[in-house]
Amino acid sequence: MIRFILLAAVVSALSACGFRPLYAGADFNGVVEGQNITIAEIPGRSGYTLRRSLIESLTTGLPGLDEPAFLTVTVDEQLTRAALQRDGAVSRSFLNATGTYVLETESGAITGDAAVQIPYAATNTPYTDVSAQIDASERAMSELARRITDNLRIQVQQMQ
Repeated sequence: MIRFILLAAVVSALSACGFRPLYAGADFNGVVEGQNITIAEIPGRSGYTLRRSLIESLTTGLPGLDEPAFLTVTVDEQLTRAALQRDGAVSRSFLNATGTYVLETESGAITGDAAVQIPYAATNTPYTDVSAQIDASERAMSELARRITDNLRIQVQQMQ
């Protein structure tokens, strides 16, 4: 009973002092706090990963963007198998991902696209190949978010 009372006191003290988790820069609806950038949902597993990476990348904001903005991104993934061995097995695969984005503001829209290619080693067993493909997709979405954010920073600076 004493432990429960002590735990309740600690939790209430943390909430009263303004404690915030380290990565609490964006709330769950995709609005980047302090920047007024809303990121639309992107369908699919890769879209979810890309959106979360964009929210993390945009927590520092876009320098020069002082008005509310709405970011829409569409993503396309293509899997290419290469380097066939003598027995017909694939030894290398490439995941190509392209993201097309539109950042709408009151003063206009910024459009563009970014592309990444992630190579990974193919395996002979189907389960490990699926696992490697999922890992490649997560890496691709993280890199794609970084490139989209970099492009947006450049484009916003050029608008001024």
